[in-house]
Amino acid sequence: MINKDRIAKSSTDLLNAGSDIEKMLSAGKEAFLSDRKNALAVKYLLIEAVEAITDICQHVLAKAKGTVCSGYVDCIVKAGENGLIQLPLSNKLRRLADLRNALIHRYWIINDEELFEQCSANINDFSDFIAQINTFISSIEV
Repeated sequence: MINKDRIAKSSTDLLNAGSDIEKMLSAGKEAFLSDRKNALAVKYLLIEAVEAITDICQHVLAKAKGTVCSGYVDCIVKAGENGLIQLPLSNKLRRLADLRNALIHRYWIINDEELFEQCSANINDFSDFIAQINTFISSIEV
């Protein structure tokens, strides 16, 4: 059985991280890049966001599909393969999980300007993910 409280908590965490990232980006690229703390904060928020996404994926995959994940990228890939989310979104979020891994293991290779561009171009992915997960959960409860 899917734990809706767990899904709601992780969804809130994801949407809060997205909202905070969006606020930091809204000042514009020049302002964002002028203070190194902005990039550092966004990097941390992205880590939180990926962990919320994969927590949801892991839980729903286990409870609804009996599928086990072996890491952040694997959870997102399997979410797409198993119809929890659409494949185009899964592919985008997979790149986000790769970015999370780079932030954790090779943080020095992340370019702050590219970080701004990627976040600006993909900020709606978080709400798209929540909408698609909620649609999937609703479809299996009928």
